[in-house]
Amino acid sequence: MSKTKFRWWKFIAVWICFLLLHFSYETFPSLFFRIIAEANETVFFHMKMLFVAYVAVSFVEFVIRHTLIKSTSNFFASRALIAVAFPWLTITFWFLAWALNIQFPLVWELIYANIMIMVGIYLALRMEELFDDMEFRPALKWMILLVFVAAVFVYVAFSLNPPMHFFTTPPV
Repeated sequence: MSKTKFRWWKFIAVWICFLLLHFSYETFPSLFFRIIAEANETVFFHMKMLFVAYVAVSFVEFVIRHTLIKSTSNFFASRALIAVAFPWLTITFWFLAWALNIQFPLVWELIYANIMIMVGIYLALRMEELFDDMEFRPALKWMILLVFVAAVFVYVAFSLNPPMHFFTTPPV
């Protein structure tokens, strides 16, 4: 693995994009923002915003750095895999407080949530460093594409018609 400089710009961009998405539907209620942002305070919608923020910033990264990228297909495969996994990993961090039965006052809950989001983004960007030096086999690239398309379908479908479920019910 080659030594790469940590992309702080991307860390900040994903976090800011997430925060903007968090308040976008409330500010601009529309079908577009219902699909890409948060229509209510649920774990599912937070995962979707993490997914959208990471995908959007990765697309901007590609536009900016496309001449420096060794393999376009590997770039998109790695970013798609991280986009699908990163929200789950971040929410795993966030659930740690629940698992330990720690209850925060609202201000501390917001601080904790943002710290967990930053930890998740940091993990995603460190995974990028690893994946940038790997070449995925064609079969794996197809599987990544399949799971990415499934994630997009689930996020869109459940944004329009959320099921009654643990991840779509606001936490108490």
